[in-house]
Amino acid sequence: MHGFIIRGIELFLRARHGDWVWASVCAATGLDRRGTQIMKHYQQDMVQHMILAAGAALQMERDELLEDIGGWIPRLDGMRHIMRFSGSRFEDFVLSLDDLQDRASVVLPGLNLPRITTYLIGAQHYRLAVQSEAREWYPVLAGLLRGMADDYGVLAMVEREGGALDVQIADDRFAEGSDFSFAQQFGVAT
Repeated sequence: MHGFIIRGIELFLRARHGDWVWASVCAATGLDRRGTQIMKHYQQDMVQHMILAAGAALQMERDELLEDIGGWIPRLDGMRHIMRFSGSRFEDFVLSLDDLQDRASVVLPGLNLPRITTYLIGAQHYRLAVQSEAREWYPVLAGLLRGMADDYGVLAMVEREGGALDVQIADDRFAEGSDFSFAQQFGVAT
């Protein structure tokens, strides 16, 4: 497993739940309590072990914890800015998820994110299929989508429907989204 994912889980656990949870996860998994390395490759099943240990320490269900991780990602300014480059509307972001695997492998070689296929079901209604044997991706993606919908100021329902995620945009002007300007990101005066 790519260290980028392991490190991300570590940062989430420390930031949201404290070092005591991280210490508990390290004791259960054999990870170094001082921290993980972003460019190191870990055992393929390390994510499952980490989530199991963190869930036990926090007394949280696996999918609830994974969805929290997904929802936390857009709160990181660097990650949020990268994701907002997918477009000025939430719909653009949803449609851009088809390219996520390719873009991630360019930025971090060896990071094997699953392929996501987006289907248009109707007006502002999408179905997303994750092509992976790992079932952890669906709750993470659901949390990420909910977090990004909030960032864009959109009211969206994200539900697991069988082997896919159903995304229905109920109101694309529900709230004021976070400030973001492509020009500001490049230091261009507006």
